[in-house]
Amino acid sequence: MEEAVSGVGENIFPDGRNLFKEEQTEYDYIIRFFSRVYIMLFKDRTLLKCNWGEKTLRCSAILLNRSLKDDDRRCSGNKIDVIMSILDIGLEFSTLEVSGSPSKPEHTHFAGDRNKTAKMLKIILNYIYIKYPGDFEKFRRIKVYGVQIYDHNLYIYSMCMPFAGIYYFKLEKMFSYPTITFLIFKELPIFASNLWMLRDLITSSFNSILTYITSNPLQIDNDNTMIANVEISPQKKNHN
Repeated sequence: MEEAVSGVGENIFPDGRNLFKEEQTEYDYIIRFFSRVYIMLFKDRTLLKCNWGEKTLRCSAILLNRSLKDDDRRCSGNKIDVIMSILDIGLEFSTLEVSGSPSKPEHTHFAGDRNKTAKMLKIILNYIYIKYPGDFEKFRRIKVYGVQIYDHNLYIYSMCMPFAGIYYFKLEKMFSYPTITFLIFKELPIFASNLWMLRDLITSSFNSILTYITSNPLQIDNDNTMIANVEISPQKKNHN
């Protein structure tokens, strides 16, 4: 744990400067800090892959395009700052959204990205159930997680389907990260502990998904009526 705390501290202050006190864009924020934190957290998880920088949620495009006619314009999917997937099968199962630079908080941006996170987690659950039909008793145990970064805080949300057609979106944990230089080594152990909790949640999600898709259920529940439609974005019709 001491080594982990030291690593986080070096990422926050890589050259002696406090990145959180500087003017920076959202993408600077991701590249200079959170990409390093995620790489550190999951570097030993070789079956997981992070895609960075406004990447497209592929499963959202697949689900929407299934219902389009041949002459309808295809959807490329929703863009998200970070998408985590299971490497061997390319299955997306976790998201991270950075809601602006910490130097310029905007609540409407925060609320919009929170709703976006809920929608994307719902799409991910729907896709898992449609792509890998199986025993609902195992499926209902799956929780998928989305992380939101806003105004020096991390918000960890979960989504599950405890009953057929009933989705449950929950704020699992909110914690701040250290921003004051002279308090950094006092606050880092708590911050590191919270990061390891986040790592454990995402790892447990990965394990429960693998258990579901690799099991041989006695009964396969392939009733797609329990899957709710998710409005992704209005599609422009191609009139050419």
